[in-house]
Amino acid sequence: MLNVKTIAKLTEIYSDNEKFLGIIERCLKSFMLYHQSIYEMEVWIKVFGRNTDTPDYKDKFSRLDKYRTSCHNSVLGNVNMLNRLAEKNGLDAVYDGIVSEERPYRREVANAVLEYVEYIIENRR
Repeated sequence: MLNVKTIAKLTEIYSDNEKFLGIIERCLKSFMLYHQSIYEMEVWIKVFGRNTDTPDYKDKFSRLDKYRTSCHNSVLGNVNMLNRLAEKNGLDAVYDGIVSEERPYRREVANAVLEYVEYIIENRR
């Protein structure tokens, strides 16, 4: 999972800087969008999965898959951004692993981000 303490510390450090708080917020929201893109694709497959040979199915699947991939790539960039902010401030990394578009690292980062999203939901106020 992502380092929750580092993320909290970053929001403390930049509490008086709306520009950086906005950057942090956009990074964290990208995690939710990635989660949503996975959910949307999986639900669509479960509902319409019987029609896999139709052109409409293939077109919609391709669009959903491209969106999910785009969200995933955004997550990778945003994890790197948060790690750079943490390093700049002498903090532990937000994600202490290899951030790369290559497998298996790509999936490992995604899993850490998804765990963080679930953590946020489980610990909501």
